[in-house]
Amino acid sequence: MSAESSATSRKYLEEMGVIIHTEQVVTGFDGKYVTTKQGLRLRSDNLVWAAGVKANPLNGLNPEVIVRGGRIKVDLYNRVQGYDNIFALGDVASMSEGKWENGHPQLAQPAMQQGKALARNVWRVMDGRKAIPFAYKDLGSMATVGRNRAVVDLPFWKFQGFFAWLTWMFVHLLSIVGVKNRVMTLINWVWNYVTYDQSLRLILRSKTIEQISNKEEKNTEVV
Repeated sequence: MSAESSATSRKYLEEMGVIIHTEQVVTGFDGKYVTTKQGLRLRSDNLVWAAGVKANPLNGLNPEVIVRGGRIKVDLYNRVQGYDNIFALGDVASMSEGKWENGHPQLAQPAMQQGKALARNVWRVMDGRKAIPFAYKDLGSMATVGRNRAVVDLPFWKFQGFFAWLTWMFVHLLSIVGVKNRVMTLINWVWNYVTYDQSLRLILRSKTIEQISNKEEKNTEVV
């Protein structure tokens, strides 16, 4: 995203109490401490790793077409280099096109646009016509940071704050399949916004659930 949106996002996070460390490369975690290549050592019982997307390896392809992040080198028609009938698109594809020398961003829009372009080209070739090279149309990026906080980078306009937050909600609401699903999602969003109701989201292992159940049974017996 733009430098303006990055700075605003950082400001929002710091206002929410988040301590941010940038320009750090994590080299290890022993269950208690996170260490970085730059010498930072942080005490932590929980580590959330969000270092990007890596493609799953696909056996049988020429190793020379596999580049950084496990992505597969493709031409402007999403055809895997060196193959006539194998195609790759989206996150797994690395296409050098225009200013995207190292592949397009691993977002939904490039994948959707490549999928539509590939489908059209398949029909064109079947009809005896020439395929059209892919050209990515950057529609912009947006991110929500919290309640009433978001950043939006459009090709012609960059803005942040409450209006950006509404824009983010509107765009994502339109992407939901089905009118009923959209209405139910909107009602849920409005309810959560008005009541500040945040559903508790925990990942519990079966053993943990069993321990909680046993504890509840013991408490019931005591009472």
